[in-house]
Amino acid sequence: MGQIIQMFSHPVITLDDYPGIDAIADTFHAKAMGLMQEYPDAGLISDAWHSGKRAQSADDIRQHGFTSYYSVNLAKQADFDFINSAAREVFAQYLRVVDKAGIDMRLDSAWASVYGRGHYVPQHTHPMSHLSLVFYAAATDGTGKLVFENPARAHFQHFYPPEICWMPYRFSIQPKKGMFVVFPSYMTHNTEPHESDDLRIIYSANVQLGFSKLTDAEKA
Repeated sequence: MGQIIQMFSHPVITLDDYPGIDAIADTFHAKAMGLMQEYPDAGLISDAWHSGKRAQSADDIRQHGFTSYYSVNLAKQADFDFINSAAREVFAQYLRVVDKAGIDMRLDSAWASVYGRGHYVPQHTHPMSHLSLVFYAAATDGTGKLVFENPARAHFQHFYPPEICWMPYRFSIQPKKGMFVVFPSYMTHNTEPHESDDLRIIYSANVQLGFSKLTDAEKA
C-alpha cells in the first residue's frame, strides 16, 4: 500500500478553545483601546507600516491603523500577564505538537494592533525570533484573512507556473474572535484589508527558544 509523504512541512497551528477565552479577549480589547489613548504617537500599519511611520495626529491612526510595537513591550508589562501567560501556554502546545515539548523559551516581545476599515499589514516576517503568535480579541468573519506564503514560492513559481503547479503558493486563515495562530517566525505573511466598520483587535507575540548542548567534558 502506498502513501503520500508530506515532506519538509512548516507547521502552523490554530487554537480556539483556550479556557476562559472570551474573558481574555474582552479584557485585551479594552486594554488595547486604552493603549491607543495612552500612546497617540504610536506606530502605524497599512501603507505606512514598512516605513516605520509614527502617528502625528488621531487622523493618522484613523487612516492607517494602530500598533503599540514601537511604544511599549507588552511582554514586560505585569498588567498584561493574563494574555502573556496564555500565549506562553499556547506556544508550549505548539512545541508539543511538533514533538519538541519542554524546550526552554522566552517571551521576547508582544504588542497590540487595532485595525479599522481598510487597514492591513503588508508582507513581513518576524526577525530575530523562532516562533510567533497572533491572538484575535475581535475579528469580523469574511474579511481580513491572514495569508502565509510558501517559503519555497520563488523556486516553485520560477519553474512551475500556476497552471501546472501542484505545490500551493499561499495558504489563508480566516481570523475569528478567540483564535490563536502560532507559526515559525520566518514564514512570510500578511493580512488582507479589513473591510468592516467593526474594529479588529490583535495581540501579537514572539518567543526565542533556548538550547544548549553539553560537551563531552561537561557530561563527565
